[in-house]
Amino acid sequence: MGQNNMNSETFEVHKSEELGRYLIAARDLSPGDVVLTELPLVFGPKAMFDPEASMPCVGCYKPVFTDVGERCSSCGWPVCSGNCPGLKDPRHHGVECLILSARPECVLDNMAEYYRHDALLPLRCVLLQHTEPDKWKNLLELQSHMECRTPGTEIFDEANEFIVEYLMNSFINRLDNSIKSKYLKEISEDLLHVMCGIIDTNALEIRLPDGAELNALYSTTCLMEHSCIPNTKHLFNLSTKDRNDYYRITVKAVIPIAKGNHIATMYSHALWGTQARRQHLKETKYFSCKCQRCTDPTELGTYLSAMKCFGDDKGPCDGVHLPEDPLDEETEWACSKCPIKVNNSQINMLISQMGEEVENVQMMGGSVNMLENILCRLSTFLHPNHYHLYSIKHSLVQLYGRQASYMSEEILDKKIKMCKDLICITKTLDPGNARLSLYSAVLHHELHSALLIKSQKAKSDGTIKTADEIKPFLEEAKASIEVALLALKDDIEETSGQKLFKVIEESKRDFDKFCKEKNINV
Repeated sequence: MGQNNMNSETFEVHKSEELGRYLIAARDLSPGDVVLTELPLVFGPKAMFDPEASMPCVGCYKPVFTDVGERCSSCGWPVCSGNCPGLKDPRHHGVECLILSARPECVLDNMAEYYRHDALLPLRCVLLQHTEPDKWKNLLELQSHMECRTPGTEIFDEANEFIVEYLMNSFINRLDNSIKSKYLKEISEDLLHVMCGIIDTNALEIRLPDGAELNALYSTTCLMEHSCIPNTKHLFNLSTKDRNDYYRITVKAVIPIAKGNHIATMYSHALWGTQARRQHLKETKYFSCKCQRCTDPTELGTYLSAMKCFGDDKGPCDGVHLPEDPLDEETEWACSKCPIKVNNSQINMLISQMGEEVENVQMMGGSVNMLENILCRLSTFLHPNHYHLYSIKHSLVQLYGRQASYMSEEILDKKIKMCKDLICITKTLDPGNARLSLYSAVLHHELHSALLIKSQKAKSDGTIKTADEIKPFLEEAKASIEVALLALKDDIEETSGQKLFKVIEESKRDFDKFCKEKNINV
């Protein structure tokens, strides 16, 4: 049994050799129950996608144009305005400015190298020893996995070049001893590496409404273990007018959690196959996942990673290849109906090549013809539920029924079937909408759209003649759009969720208007 370190109304902190510290439910939790809420220990901006074009203001993180934006009068870093309240706030730029002022020169060329925003969070971490010693103590208790980040490893060398040496050479080594002894009593390259390890292992990403992104560290939230079937969802407070409550995290249960059960989140993508998820977790979080989904070759019956039979000289059978042991990186993939086996390295090579093809098509805008062609080609090798095909179909259902050339009854029926198939996969992998709420909302909205168009076309061409005949289509369409709106209930503060919610709300109003005009009660 783990050791109980801490009690609350909803969770307890336990400890074991395998998991370290982790959370269990202190009582039965229902969907929607708040598990915990807390403010971050520390937070900092991430570099923008194109830092040569725009950078986050160091005070409020609003994107500013790199070449024409204002600069902090003390340290020269880009800001939205000299009056930005975050410039004096010690949780934002107020204290770090003293350190960054050791290099007050401004530049206009090669700014992405000169102003490395990814280095600000490690700096803010070490400054906690002066500004908030209690938070500093909590921070040092977080896992850094330095045993996996030794000199010579790619992750160590990258952090050393872009963060540690940058901070030491550009700022810290230039400081007056009086400032260094006051604000950075303990400082070294090794300590900065530990900060980088803590951030990489524990930080959560916050996407702000204006497009900027932050990384933040939370002392209790980060104790939640990973599971590829998460039972919680976390939300960030982004809209409050109280600056003291910015970036507060709230963790909610999304499915029933029985007393004593582990409280889990997910650190990987729910729509990746087991091999991709486990590799990502091993490379970024330094552990090998052994959750229920990862140990099941069928991934909860979804066959999200399954391949069609490769066959022999006589051709393939109608079986599917699944890994004999999904937790073994050297496993063979056995056909479910014939003796054929394929080694894991061959499967990985094929899946990687196919993934690049799918990504290229999506990057090019993915027209219906392009998507249908790659769907047809990859369907020769992949199970219909494979995650590469899921991605293609998810794009297709958003194109079918949107143009006159793709509104035939055959196309609409194909769209309806695709939506229902993908909804089934999505619901199985994420029953509580912890990670796939936007995917679920899009699918239910597209199903609603196809059912409505199908009923309208059937009415106009005489296939359906009475209100009673059209009613079942409309009842299903109504149920679908209500599920879509419900799926987004926790996402409307985030930009993508808010935009999608407005689109679906508009569709719901149009639907209600249509039913009223036709005098159909659903």
